[in-house]
Amino acid sequence: MGGDFLETLEYLAETTGVEFDPRLARSSLSRAWREIPGETGAIWPALLKRVGGDVGLRVVGVKAPLREALATASPVTPVAAFGGGRWVVATGRRGRRTRVAAIAEGEADRWVGEAELAGLLGLANPAEPADWALVQALATCSSPHGGHGHDHHGHEAMTPFRRLVGLIRPEAQDVRVVSAFAVAVGLLSLATPLAVESLVSTVAMSLLTQQLVVLSLVLLVCLSLAAAIRSLQTFVVEILQRRLFVRVASDLAHRLPRVRVDAYDREYGPELANRFFDVMTVQKVGASLLLDGLTLVIQAFFGLVVLAFYHPYLLSFDLVILAALAFAVFLLGRGAVATSIRESRAKYAVAASLEELARSPLAFKHDGGAEFAMARADALTRAYLTARGEHFAVVLRQVVFALGFQAASTAALLGLGGWLVIQGQLTLGQLVAAELIVATVAGSFAKLGKHLEGWYDLMAAVDKIGHLIDLPMERRDGEPPATTAGGAELGLRGLSYAYGGRRPVLDRLDLSLAPGERVAVVGPGGSGKSTLADLILGLRAPTAGHVALDGVNLRDLRLDSIRERAALVKGLDVIEGTILENVRMGRPRISQADAYEALESVGLTDEFATLDEGLHTRLAPHGAPISQGQARRLMLARALAGRPRLLVLDESLDGLDLDSRRRVLETVFDDSAPWTLLVITHDQDVARRCDRCVRLRGGRFDHATAAIEGPADHAPAAIEGRGPDLDY
Repeated sequence: MGGDFLETLEYLAETTGVEFDPRLARSSLSRAWREIPGETGAIWPALLKRVGGDVGLRVVGVKAPLREALATASPVTPVAAFGGGRWVVATGRRGRRTRVAAIAEGEADRWVGEAELAGLLGLANPAEPADWALVQALATCSSPHGGHGHDHHGHEAMTPFRRLVGLIRPEAQDVRVVSAFAVAVGLLSLATPLAVESLVSTVAMSLLTQQLVVLSLVLLVCLSLAAAIRSLQTFVVEILQRRLFVRVASDLAHRLPRVRVDAYDREYGPELANRFFDVMTVQKVGASLLLDGLTLVIQAFFGLVVLAFYHPYLLSFDLVILAALAFAVFLLGRGAVATSIRESRAKYAVAASLEELARSPLAFKHDGGAEFAMARADALTRAYLTARGEHFAVVLRQVVFALGFQAASTAALLGLGGWLVIQGQLTLGQLVAAELIVATVAGSFAKLGKHLEGWYDLMAAVDKIGHLIDLPMERRDGEPPATTAGGAELGLRGLSYAYGGRRPVLDRLDLSLAPGERVAVVGPGGSGKSTLADLILGLRAPTAGHVALDGVNLRDLRLDSIRERAALVKGLDVIEGTILENVRMGRPRISQADAYEALESVGLTDEFATLDEGLHTRLAPHGAPISQGQARRLMLARALAGRPRLLVLDESLDGLDLDSRRRVLETVFDDSAPWTLLVITHDQDVARRCDRCVRLRGGRFDHATAAIEGPADHAPAAIEGRGPDLDY
């Protein structure tokens, strides 16, 4: 199955727009074969999900009848199945027929009926439930660098138009359908001026009433057909809006947990996430342009073509209109996209300021805080008004020109057409038809300002979404760590790290931890202890040297596999969800019993038992309704539930109350615990319990000593919660 599996996986990646890495796929498949036992026919969904996730595909397994499973099959969301000794990939559905993709060379895509498809998969009948895999790209929005594409991050910026093209590329087929509908509506809309032309000629020549009735019926049919097509166009655009929302939300849900930590060194993550709301602008403006803007352009084009056939002078009139349109769009609109983006950035600066007021209410309740908040809001709103004024000046000159041209073109055509009628070179019916056509074209021109402003808003919205899409992501290559029992061996070899090219925070550190060893790292604030913790878990990449886990350089290991075996407890990362969800964090290997045991080990089960909903109590992002101390222990329980081989605690034990501290320390320092422990602390009581203590000062280890002497359980530091300030 291996060769067929990789061929199928490569096809799925290519059809969904994912760059396929054969080496990564083979390595992942080899690991999956070892880790997922069973027969091919039973384990293929798990294999496809595991390996597909490694190469950038999201695979969702379902068990359903053929017709239900294939309802969403399309080139960008194929449906795969394995049965009858072969792979089948469906990329389209039309009635009861399914398009089966050609995977092997020499084959061609073909449409098959339900019975034939069931036979290919070895099913008794199409209604028999079977295993299916729904496939789509994990990251459906394109990024040019894998890093941030904006100038202030040091990368060449991707233009908003290129971003828009990348955003709608997966929907290209439906966009073509909408465009075809617009062409049809544009052609049918000519029925009104042409019918009026025929009507005027009929009345002028005193022809039969029967012709008038026929003409009216033909016009009714044309306009009814145009209305029906317009309704279908509206429906397709609605589906496009929904897909766009789902794709962007899914893409960001995949990206944000994998963003490199250093991307947030100068940016506040939750404020950046506000840019997701610009997808609403893309939806609404995109729908307006597809439904109204595109239709107006098509109508104007065909109307001008009809005018050109009436008289050579009217052809010249067409050229004048086109020249005026180009002047309004390209010359008068110069710089509009840039000013729209500046306006959008100023808008988000105001929103970020207001968000900070809500995030830190106590800070602004101090003396002068309210006045400071108002002063900053005033400055930011003035900056927004300035940016908005610059952008509106561009839009206003386009609107004024368009309205003026509408009046001039309508009057000019009436004069020119009337003169041609007097000269006998144009019929009265053609004049009326031409006036109606120009009224439509000029009306479209008058609406140009609204649609152009929508276009500029669309460009700014796509640029803002790009801020999120271009956040640099962690690498996804490497091999998994060796599967061994007991604590991990940890080594730092010439480890250095500097922020943004500045003086190194850590400078050529060397340290070794034997499996199962307990080591404390102490030092003054700002000495680089938290940065060291990030480096050990692969959250940051060293600027020099390396971290070794069980003797293997972290750069050669898969980050997700490292974090299955190592855990870092740092700060309060409570998610909005139940207590149980906060412990398990989506890890299927952690049962409810495992979560309960972890909570029990840090003394939380009795405390949470008093809550009305127990472990199913929902927590707010700041931890309520539990206390900050309970939230600290909850973070520790989350780490312990995974039974890590390496446990890194970044000041997580400091400041706990006496009763909680004793219970937690017994758990963390238990001799039977399966982890190697690295504790970053300012607390002497914690440091005394370690096998040895190292001091970090000025980016270097001063020395390594044996465990701090003195009784751990009765030291004054244990009562006060912190020892004397000895650069700890």
